[in-house]
Amino acid sequence: MTSNEKLEDLLRKLYAEEPHKASPYEQEMQDIIDEEWQKFWESEKGKVKSEKLAAARKIAAVFIGLLMLSGIAYAAVHIAKSTNRTEIVEDLQSETAEPRTNHSQPSVEKTDSTLTAEQKTFENVPLKDIVQEMAAYYRATVDIKNADSAGLRLYYPWNPQMPLTQVVEELNRFEKVKLTLKDNQVTIE
Repeated sequence: MTSNEKLEDLLRKLYAEEPHKASPYEQEMQDIIDEEWQKFWESEKGKVKSEKLAAARKIAAVFIGLLMLSGIAYAAVHIAKSTNRTEIVEDLQSETAEPRTNHSQPSVEKTDSTLTAEQKTFENVPLKDIVQEMAAYYRATVDIKNADSAGLRLYYPWNPQMPLTQVVEELNRFEKVKLTLKDNQVTIE
């Protein structure tokens, strides 16, 4: 046999042999190593996921913050516009209206009533004075048939934007107060 043939024969024998069988100890060590590698890769995947989740939360927080700021800005502009409109309407009403008896100022002492832009609150004011000021605002007349009722002192928050009929209904809810409205005349009965 030649050296090439011997070499080929040797290689065939090597390849024909069964692969090396690991001992139980070597197999156990290989299983532990594989298990540890598996844990390592899973923890790395978890870190990547948590980093992505944290980034997504930051983006969501920024987006929510921007939405909130734009909502606040919109509300501020809307409030400013509506306030300006109310002031303009009140100015126009006061310029075009016939002179009234001190609608813009309380008809009694300052301690008895307070005035706001939309609502006037009468505090401890006689019913007669309340009705007369309201009648002047609504361009109505007042007829007093019961002096005792007219002298009653009331606390009443009046909204000038309400119609006179509704104001009369509200005042009639007070005990010992009876008002009637007929032909633009308020009668204290």
